Amino acid sequence: MVIRRASEAPPAATPSQPEIPTVSQFTRQLREVLEVGFPEVLVQGEISGWNRAASGHTYFTLKDAGASLGCVLWRGRQLRHAIRDGMSVVAGGRITLYEPRGQYQLDCTTLFPLGQGALAMAFEAMKARLLAEGLFDPEWKKPLPEFPKTIGLVTSRDGAALRDILTTLRRRMPLVNVMLYPTLVQGGAAAAEIARGIRTLNAVGGIDVMIVGRGGGSAEDLWAFNEEAVARAIFESEIPVISAVGHETDFTIADFVADLRAPTPTAAAELAVRDKLELLEYVEGIAQQMGDQVSVLIRSHQRELQALLRSRGFSRPADLIRTHEQRLDELTGRANRGLRGHLRSQSEGLRLMQASLQALNPANVLRRGYAIVERDGVPQTGIAQLPAGTEVAITMADGTRSAVIGE
Repeated sequence: MVIRRASEAPPAATPSQPEIPTVSQFTRQLREVLEVGFPEVLVQGEISGWNRAASGHTYFTLKDAGASLGCVLWRGRQLRHAIRDGMSVVAGGRITLYEPRGQYQLDCTTLFPLGQGALAMAFEAMKARLLAEGLFDPEWKKPLPEFPKTIGLVTSRDGAALRDILTTLRRRMPLVNVMLYPTLVQGGAAAAEIARGIRTLNAVGGIDVMIVGRGGGSAEDLWAFNEEAVARAIFESEIPVISAVGHETDFTIADFVADLRAPTPTAAAELAVRDKLELLEYVEGIAQQMGDQVSVLIRSHQRELQALLRSRGFSRPADLIRTHEQRLDELTGRANRGLRGHLRSQSEGLRLMQASLQALNPANVLRRGYAIVERDGVPQTGIAQLPAGTEVAITMADGTRSAVIGE
């Protein structure tokens, strides 16, 4: 090491002596070393100086008893938890260097309370691994069928999610068939059951679209839908899968793998089927389109006839005109008969559909003397479900009464 007085000029560089870097050059080199050496880190500590700037970026310090680390959370990063000073957290991101001050800092990409750190770290690790394998790629997403006949459900038999889905399907498209594979939706055995349900419905066949999900809950309650077994079963499914886990703010690994993510079970049912009124409008649109095509065909032949009438060189113009007039009449009659036949067929189909809808209307069934027996809001279908002493609600055509099942 050579020590010089501040007043002494530095020695001139020689071919054998390397050039001394400037502060900017040295800082840039140091930044590259830090970013390469610490591309992804997790650090725990206490939040201090939490400050959201006018630019939308958030600056804070992560500290413990012996040290502190400056952190920045860039605008656009979404946090799932409210953060405040004094909170113990786990921060994830990469170490970089702010060159104007020569200060290293954490470029923060994830931030969550320390108490939820283990689950959050496991979630991020699973998400990163499956993302790298390509399970989330858009190219694997299957389109939903426009008019499904049968919908498969993988969810709890007793959960609110099932009731919400069935209620929505009955309201929008009562004629659709439903096949339920009941499973656990939380706990240690849930993930394996959910994966088995997805594969079983694929093996059964005849299912056009599948809804996999449950109602809301804590991160621990929803964890089965973050398991690798469920993710791979969804990815391997030949049936398009709609994920419907929790509420709109809940995201699971299943949501990223599924062909379509619904914010709630009710929304999943709405995405799976069209409303019956939309279907009727679709049929009417097809009929209108066919009528327009026939009109275009007629106008085309009329133009051909007019062109022939204006042409010269025909030895028998009157006979030629009569021939084409007869041909036009034949084509017009054929087109009109075809259109009327198609419209009759469509009208009959609509009439049958309307009759089916009326037959399925619970109000009409109740008017014939039948009743609906519900226990805790769930319709009961057999006496085995109603032991003595069970409180039930009996709905008839003109109202509802409470009752208790006797011996």
